[in-house]
Amino acid sequence: MTIKHDFLSLMNSGGPIMWVIFFVASIAMVLLIWEGLRGITLMKSARQDYQQLRTDNSYLPTVITSASPIAKLLAATHWPDVESKEDMAKEFNIHLAEITPKMEGSLATIAILGSLLPMLGLLGTVTGMINVFEVIALQGNGKPNEMADGISQALLTTASGLIIAIPVIFLHHLLSRRVNALMTMTHQAVQLILHRDITVLKEAHHHEHK
Repeated sequence: MTIKHDFLSLMNSGGPIMWVIFFVASIAMVLLIWEGLRGITLMKSARQDYQQLRTDNSYLPTVITSASPIAKLLAATHWPDVESKEDMAKEFNIHLAEITPKMEGSLATIAILGSLLPMLGLLGTVTGMINVFEVIALQGNGKPNEMADGISQALLTTASGLIIAIPVIFLHHLLSRRVNALMTMTHQAVQLILHRDITVLKEAHHHEHK
């Protein structure tokens, strides 16, 4: 009960902007957790597929057995049109461009939310100082309590926006680096596949999708 009371008191002290900051921060945290868990699964699958491709020339990952971008790339490839390594490279390049945004997921949204938080804090500062000046204009300097409320709102929203934005931006950076590592591993796997015999690859793909 005390925690709830303290939370509501803090939010009310920050004014309406404080609730907006809380809402934006909640969305950012949910997306960060989701992308973190999704990234763990993708990296694990991609690493396993890459190691298998390096050690087993007959191995071909599929979306049935793997969630990696390598498997998604092979599933998206239109194999009947592949007659040469140039055709295969062209197909891979086309579908890599489609897969990359899917691997990034909601990272762009997280980046936007992370940049919004300090600006929302600044907006809270402006509205808080407007309240202070309104008190001074209407009642002079004789209402220190009401002036203190406006100053408190201004400082609280700024601090809250910055405190939440810092970990959001930092975690976004870590997740972005993991996506880059994931796509680098995918490109390496593509190079391994491109050095294989096309006929064998098409037969393996046909066998996997019977």
